[in-house]
Amino acid sequence: MGTNIDNARWEMIEAGGRTCQSFGLNPLFGQMYMLLYLSREPLCLDQLAERLGVSKASISIVSRQLESWGAIRRVWKRGDRRYFFEAEMEIRRLIERGLLPSIIKKLDSARHQIERSLSLIDEADSEDAKLLRDRLADAERRRARLESLIDNPIVRKLL
Repeated sequence: MGTNIDNARWEMIEAGGRTCQSFGLNPLFGQMYMLLYLSREPLCLDQLAERLGVSKASISIVSRQLESWGAIRRVWKRGDRRYFFEAEMEIRRLIERGLLPSIIKKLDSARHQIERSLSLIDEADSEDAKLLRDRLADAERRRARLESLIDNPIVRKLL
């Protein structure tokens, strides 16, 4: 019976990794989050590294990033000096504290890059410059639309 439970747990951990990888992230982000999400108790860096079969250094790096996104949090156990982690179980908090701020930051960065690229071709009058201007204008419209969707109070309430 324990084997089926372990297999089911490991399949979910792997699925978390594949999901993160599909978004261009290191699969370890999803694997670590799922391991903590499915764990009965908080786990320390050593336990996470051992169960996922990776180095403690890799776990440390990923844990800091997940913590900054609000996906996991540190907890302390009385009498133990190690850091323990648990997953954020409330999906709304995870979205509000981690996912949305990260997306908003990337959208702002994209806006700056589009503006910079447009300024570099401001005086250019070639067909290539016209095509690039049109494509950048389209990219900015899409970026602005996504930003307004994220900023929409109704959408925020639904999340």
